[in-house]
Amino acid sequence: MNKNQEKIKAALERIDTGLATINTDEDWCKYLAFQSLFYTYSAGNAMLIYSQNPEASYVKGYKAWNQLGRYVKKGSKGLAILAPCFRKTETFKEPDNKSHYQDAEGEKVTKREIGGFRIAYVYDIADTDGSDEHLPVLVKGLSGNDEELKSLYEKLHSIISRDHNIEDVHGTASKGSYNLDTGVICIRSDLEYLQKIKTILHEYAHSIDFTLHPKTDVGRNQRELVAESVAFVVSMRLGLDTSAYSMGYINSWLKDKDELKIIANTVQKVSYSIINKLAESSDSAFSILTEEEA
Repeated sequence: MNKNQEKIKAALERIDTGLATINTDEDWCKYLAFQSLFYTYSAGNAMLIYSQNPEASYVKGYKAWNQLGRYVKKGSKGLAILAPCFRKTETFKEPDNKSHYQDAEGEKVTKREIGGFRIAYVYDIADTDGSDEHLPVLVKGLSGNDEELKSLYEKLHSIISRDHNIEDVHGTASKGSYNLDTGVICIRSDLEYLQKIKTILHEYAHSIDFTLHPKTDVGRNQRELVAESVAFVVSMRLGLDTSAYSMGYINSWLKDKDELKIIANTVQKVSYSIINKLAESSDSAFSILTEEEA
C-alpha cells in the first residue's frame, strides 16, 4: 500500500469514526447545521471536514485562496478531503437503430469518468489572511420579522409550485403532507410563516427523496428523518434555525442512531438539489446561494 492509499484508508476510517460520534438528535442537528455550509461537498467530505475542524465555515484549496486575493497563514494545517481522479474513456456510439448495422466508420464518444481518488487539502478561511474583496456573499440570517418570513415563504412557494400543486388546507392535525400519487403538497393555512417555510421544505424534500429512491421497502421513519433533516439544512442555509422543532421531530422518528448513517448521503443529495434549484431560480433573493461545486 503506497502513501496515497494509506491516506485514503485513513480518511475513510475518519468518516466512519465521525459518523459513529453522532449518537443523539442533538448531535445530528449540530452536524446538519455544519453540512448546510458545505452542501456542495459530498456527505463523506463534509464529515471529513467536520471531524477535523467542526468550527470551519468556508474552505478552499491553497491556490484557490490565492486567486481570491488571500493567502494561507504560515503553519496552518490543511484539512484532508477526497478528491476524484478523472480519466478519459472512449467507446463507440451505438446506432439509433440497433437492429440495422451498416458498414460504416465507427463514431467514437469520449467520456470523463472517475478512476479513483486522491487526498487533497483545503484550508478554512480562519487560517487565511488578505483581501475580502472577492469573497462571496454569505447568508447571514434573517431578522425574523413577519414580513420578511412572509416574503421568503411566498418566494419558496412560487418556485416549488413550478413542480407541484400546492394547496392550503384547514382543520388538519398535520402541518403538511405530500401525496405520492398526485404530487400535491398541502400546507396548513393557519401556521406561522417560519413553520410554513420549514414545512414546505419538508414536503418538497419528500418529493425529491421518493424520486431518487422510489422503492417501497424504505421505512416511513427513514423517509421522515430524511425530509426533516433536509428541511433543517436548507433552512439553515437560508439563515433560519429550526432546531427547536426539528430536534424533537427527528427524535420522534429515530429508532436507532445507525439510521442517521444510512440516510446521511441521501440528506446531502436532496439538500443540494433544493439549494441548487433555489440558487438557479430567476429570483434574485436566492442568487447569493450560488457556490461552485466541490
